[in-house]
Amino acid sequence: MIASELTPIAMVFAAMCGTSSPYPDDEPTSTGFSCYEYNLMIKAEFAVGRECAFDSQCDQVIPVDDACPTADRLVNIDFDARYLLDFIEEAESVGCTVEYPGDPGDCDPDAEPVCDFGSCTWM
Repeated sequence: MIASELTPIAMVFAAMCGTSSPYPDDEPTSTGFSCYEYNLMIKAEFAVGRECAFDSQCDQVIPVDDACPTADRLVNIDFDARYLLDFIEEAESVGCTVEYPGDPGDCDPDAEPVCDFGSCTWM
């Protein structure tokens, strides 16, 4: 995947939030996007991917931390997780540290995926 194949929601989010980084030395990477911009777009993708109406929809896991199961992020079963994983991989390949949105939770290995107030989360 290349950065030019961004989903419309990611581009809208980046445009609405502006592209001014709060980090003065956050220069564009070889793809033309800064690490701050990558993180904004990843955050937007997660916001869309977490939307749900039923617990059964929260069935895809985006791995974040092997030591803390609730740090992994949940997305809707109908969301294109492969696209998001490729985008995260692209950001990391150009030297960015991905800042995953949301709380890592309490690391409970018995936590279950649920749809809580329209968002996939661990409970």
